[in-house]
Amino acid sequence: MTRFALDDAAWTNRWRARSVAEKAVLSGGLLLVAVSATAPVVPIGIGLFALLAAVAWARVPWRTFVAAWTGPLIFTLIGLVGVVVSVGAVPHPVLTAGPLAVDERSVSSAVLIGSRAFGCSAAVLLLASTTPIVDVFESLRRLRVPEVMLDLAGAMYRLIFVLGATLTRTREAQAARLGYARGACARRSVAALFVRTLVHGWDRAARLERGLAGRGYSGSLRMLAPERPVSWPFVGSSVAVVAVAAAASVVLR
Repeated sequence: MTRFALDDAAWTNRWRARSVAEKAVLSGGLLLVAVSATAPVVPIGIGLFALLAAVAWARVPWRTFVAAWTGPLIFTLIGLVGVVVSVGAVPHPVLTAGPLAVDERSVSSAVLIGSRAFGCSAAVLLLASTTPIVDVFESLRRLRVPEVMLDLAGAMYRLIFVLGATLTRTREAQAARLGYARGACARRSVAALFVRTLVHGWDRAARLERGLAGRGYSGSLRMLAPERPVSWPFVGSSVAVVAVAAAASVVLR
């Protein structure tokens, strides 16, 4: 079965035994402050603090955290191109190239949006890298989230590992047969790889549905997750950190 570094970190970090509520207070509070900040320095500081908390205190491998962080940041940078660059005439342009132009307002907006994405993604990753998804599901179940939504999310979570294993095995088999030796062969191999993964994923989903029906599925897939006591000192420290970030956001408005 394929393993993912972020999932491994969630199971083995120092905060593994902490209640989901504790980590949700810290992560959720930082997320709210980052998304509502009007000064770019605040969400940037939140992002760096989340990185420090995950690596220094929770002992999440820094390479794992940064690698998981890279994806949303690249996605954000691509999206910011459309914010910075305008088509047509703009007042007070800083840079022009044919019909394309960049002005001070668009640059300021892009910096703020990018900094918010920087802080928000780090805050979410702080929770994701320290909390197994099983614990998250059980916490949501205690909050009376509909069972069908949790079951769908759980099934998708399981299928991620199935599809990951299929991709890995198929690509290794193709590479052993020199499927990536030349450009044309590589293109055919990539196409076959995705087709194989799609077909296998569809088949496994159908088998999962038949298996649940054969076992008399009644609308609830329970997971084993012990209920953990809440550490109020940790919650108090988290509230203090969020309060400091919120105060900085107000002062720097």
